[in-house]
Amino acid sequence: MAAPTVLVVDDDKLTRFSVSKILGRAGYRVREAGLAKEGMAAIKEERPGVVLLDIRLPDGDGFAVLREIQASHPGIPVVLMTAHHSEDTARAATAMGARAYLAKPCDPAQLQSVVSAALAAESPPASGIR
Repeated sequence: MAAPTVLVVDDDKLTRFSVSKILGRAGYRVREAGLAKEGMAAIKEERPGVVLLDIRLPDGDGFAVLREIQASHPGIPVVLMTAHHSEDTARAATAMGARAYLAKPCDPAQLQSVVSAALAAESPPASGIR
């Protein structure tokens, strides 16, 4: 069986590199996109098992992109990430249906745990902060 694909959508090259390295070592196949429009094109090209999505992108708000993914590709779990963490943002992310929320830089063990849980989940997103 092929390794699950994780799509990392983040404008920061270092974040994409480090997340890709961590998840690649954990056995996942990782695709990267630096812009929202590149991420949406990648999803259309090959449906990922999970999307890791930055909240602040140069060409789009992560919350708007989350809604677009939910509308056009229901069932793909989305994990929102941000370097500008706040409890309000975390609550908003999960209330909007994000599978989880991560503050950057991501702890490698937490990142792997969140991705694994998102891939394994078959039920609607849990409410609450992760």
